[in-house]
Amino acid sequence: MRATTVRFSEDLWQLLEDESTAQGISGAQFVRDATIVRLAYLAGRRGDSDAEQSIEAIAERAAGRHHRPGAPSSAVHDPERLSELHHTLLLDSPPQESFDRLTRLTSTVLNVPIALVSLVDSDRQFFKSCLGLPQPWAAQRQTPLSHSFCQHVVESRRPLVISDAREHPVLRDNPSIRDLGVIAYAGVPLITPTGHVLGTLCAIDHEPRHWTTEQIEILSNLAGSVLSEIQLNTAQHNQG
Repeated sequence: MRATTVRFSEDLWQLLEDESTAQGISGAQFVRDATIVRLAYLAGRRGDSDAEQSIEAIAERAAGRHHRPGAPSSAVHDPERLSELHHTLLLDSPPQESFDRLTRLTSTVLNVPIALVSLVDSDRQFFKSCLGLPQPWAAQRQTPLSHSFCQHVVESRRPLVISDAREHPVLRDNPSIRDLGVIAYAGVPLITPTGHVLGTLCAIDHEPRHWTTEQIEILSNLAGSVLSEIQLNTAQHNQG
């Protein structure tokens, strides 16, 4: 049983690959996480507290191997990426209507209370635009990376789609769940023509929700508009 081959139909494989890609994890990790959840469910039904504690410990070790909280991320801390990010001169810049218009549109179209343009620096995420954040985060317009879901999008270079962060094996202990009310999250990378991910356009809900393929496509299209604004701002600063 320690090594086994699981046989899936082609359509089931496709569903698994689509969902694991959307989550920014491998298919093998997705199957492992699903197995842990199923075992925990069965142990809970039996009232087997010892088994539940063992399964929780296994899950924590597995999540730790995948990503150690606070450990440097090779993509997030890549010098070339950070250089391009700083070159935009958007970090710590004041709010701009051109970006705020896009977060308002994101909130309206996807019916979410929070929409952010997040730029991921080496030790923080700065919100070039933030709609719906609670205080003091709305006034500060930034959080440390300890509160960042967006850093995982920078690392994977793929959309990250989470229905309920409280059940996510890596992000369930993220303090933004408590401090910012992040339960459902969908973030799309802002990838420059040189291939660097500067941050994300993300949509956040305070309640669990299922994100549709159409909604992620809309978010991706809006992210393209955000990237165009970033490039326009950079060009204007260079001309000045």
